[in-house]
Amino acid sequence: MATRRSRGSWIVFAGLLFTAPACASAASDTTPAAGTPVLVNVTNHYNGPVDIYAAASGTSYRMGTVLPGFASQFVLRQAMIGNGPVEFYGRADGARRIRGDRILVAPGAVVDFDIGTQLLLSTAIVRP
Repeated sequence: MATRRSRGSWIVFAGLLFTAPACASAASDTTPAAGTPVLVNVTNHYNGPVDIYAAASGTSYRMGTVLPGFASQFVLRQAMIGNGPVEFYGRADGARRIRGDRILVAPGAVVDFDIGTQLLLSTAIVRP
Protein backbone atom coordinates (compact mmCIF):
# COMPACT_ATOMS: atom_id res chain seq x y z
CA MET A 1 0.00 0.00 0.00
CA ALA A 2 2.85 2.38 0.77
CA THR A 3 4.42 1.86 -2.65
CA ARG A 4 1.18 2.70 -4.42
CA ARG A 5 0.89 5.93 -2.48
CA SER A 6 4.49 6.97 -3.16
CA ARG A 7 4.06 6.09 -6.82
CA GLY A 8 1.08 8.47 -7.04
CA SER A 9 3.10 11.22 -5.36
CA TRP A 10 5.92 10.66 -7.82
CA ILE A 11 3.55 11.09 -10.78
CA VAL A 12 2.20 14.35 -9.35
CA PHE A 13 5.74 15.59 -8.69
CA ALA A 14 6.83 14.71 -12.24
CA GLY A 15 3.81 16.53 -13.66
CA LEU A 16 4.71 19.65 -11.71
CA LEU A 17 8.26 19.53 -13.03
CA PHE A 18 7.03 19.49 -16.61
CA THR A 19 4.56 22.36 -16.16
CA ALA A 20 6.96 24.70 -14.31
CA PRO A 21 8.97 25.68 -17.44
CA ALA A 22 5.74 26.49 -19.27
CA CYS A 23 4.71 28.87 -16.50
CA ALA A 24 8.13 30.51 -16.49
CA SER A 25 8.07 31.08 -20.25
CA ALA A 26 4.55 32.53 -20.05
CA ALA A 27 5.74 35.05 -17.45
CA SER A 28 8.70 36.10 -19.60
CA ASP A 29 6.42 36.59 -22.63
CA THR A 30 4.90 39.67 -20.98
CA THR A 31 8.15 41.63 -21.49
CA PRO A 32 8.56 42.74 -25.13
CA ALA A 33 11.68 41.61 -26.96
CA ALA A 34 14.37 44.13 -27.87
CA GLY A 35 13.29 44.29 -31.53
CA THR A 36 9.61 44.97 -30.77
CA PRO A 37 8.58 48.24 -32.48
CA VAL A 38 7.41 51.38 -30.72
CA LEU A 39 4.11 52.59 -32.16
CA VAL A 40 3.33 56.31 -32.29
CA ASN A 41 -0.34 57.23 -32.60
CA VAL A 42 -0.87 60.82 -33.72
CA THR A 43 -4.24 62.58 -33.62
CA ASN A 44 -4.41 66.00 -35.30
CA HIS A 45 -7.02 68.36 -33.82
CA TYR A 46 -5.37 71.41 -35.44
CA ASN A 47 -6.97 73.10 -38.47
CA GLY A 48 -4.11 72.28 -40.86
CA PRO A 49 -1.80 69.41 -41.81
CA VAL A 50 1.08 68.69 -39.44
CA ASP A 51 4.41 67.02 -40.28
CA ILE A 52 5.47 64.70 -37.43
CA TYR A 53 9.12 64.31 -36.34
CA ALA A 54 11.06 62.27 -33.79
CA ALA A 55 14.37 63.45 -32.33
CA ALA A 56 16.84 61.57 -30.10
CA SER A 57 20.60 61.26 -29.60
CA GLY A 58 21.36 64.24 -31.82
CA THR A 59 19.37 62.99 -34.83
CA SER A 60 15.87 63.63 -36.04
CA TYR A 61 13.69 62.39 -38.87
CA ARG A 62 10.30 63.09 -40.37
CA MET A 63 7.83 60.29 -39.64
CA GLY A 64 5.00 61.54 -41.88
CA THR A 65 2.10 63.97 -42.22
CA VAL A 66 -1.24 63.92 -40.43
CA LEU A 67 -4.14 65.81 -42.00
CA PRO A 68 -6.53 67.91 -39.87
CA GLY A 69 -9.16 65.85 -38.08
CA PHE A 70 -7.37 62.56 -38.79
CA ALA A 71 -5.29 60.07 -36.83
CA SER A 72 -2.26 58.15 -38.10
CA GLN A 73 0.07 55.52 -36.71
CA PHE A 74 3.84 55.47 -37.23
CA VAL A 75 6.66 53.15 -36.17
CA LEU A 76 9.63 54.69 -34.37
CA ARG A 77 13.04 53.73 -35.79
CA GLN A 78 14.87 51.14 -33.68
CA ALA A 79 17.94 53.41 -33.43
CA MET A 80 15.87 55.89 -31.39
CA ILE A 81 14.95 53.34 -28.70
CA GLY A 82 16.99 52.94 -25.51
CA ASN A 83 19.47 55.77 -26.04
CA GLY A 84 17.77 58.32 -23.80
CA PRO A 85 14.60 60.37 -24.17
CA VAL A 86 12.85 60.86 -27.50
CA GLU A 87 11.15 64.14 -28.39
CA PHE A 88 8.11 64.07 -30.63
CA TYR A 89 7.25 67.31 -32.37
CA GLY A 90 5.43 68.59 -35.40
CA ARG A 91 5.53 71.44 -37.87
CA ALA A 92 2.37 73.15 -38.97
CA ASP A 93 2.04 75.73 -41.73
CA GLY A 94 5.62 74.98 -42.77
CA ALA A 95 7.11 76.92 -39.86
CA ARG A 96 5.27 76.61 -36.53
CA ARG A 97 6.90 74.00 -34.34
CA ILE A 98 4.58 71.98 -32.15
CA ARG A 99 6.50 70.58 -29.23
CA GLY A 100 5.53 67.34 -27.63
CA ASP A 101 7.28 66.02 -24.58
CA ARG A 102 10.66 64.32 -24.17
CA ILE A 103 9.88 60.80 -23.04
CA LEU A 104 11.69 57.52 -22.49
CA VAL A 105 10.40 54.68 -24.63
CA ALA A 106 11.07 50.96 -24.40
CA PRO A 107 10.51 48.23 -26.98
CA GLY A 108 6.81 47.54 -27.41
CA ALA A 109 5.69 50.92 -26.04
CA VAL A 110 2.77 52.84 -27.50
CA VAL A 111 3.04 56.63 -27.64
CA ASP A 112 -0.01 58.87 -28.05
CA PHE A 113 0.84 62.28 -29.55
CA ASP A 114 -2.18 64.58 -29.60
CA ILE A 115 -1.92 67.78 -31.62
CA GLY A 116 -4.25 70.27 -29.92
CA THR A 117 -6.58 72.78 -31.54
CA GLN A 118 -4.26 75.30 -29.89
CA LEU A 119 -0.73 74.17 -30.65
CA LEU A 120 0.55 74.89 -27.14
CA LEU A 121 -1.82 72.22 -25.80
CA SER A 122 -0.16 69.36 -27.72
CA THR A 123 1.07 66.41 -25.63
CA ALA A 124 2.96 63.16 -26.11
CA ILE A 125 2.56 60.40 -23.52
CA VAL A 126 3.45 56.72 -23.20
CA ARG A 127 0.44 54.53 -22.51
CA PRO A 128 0.55 52.66 -19.21
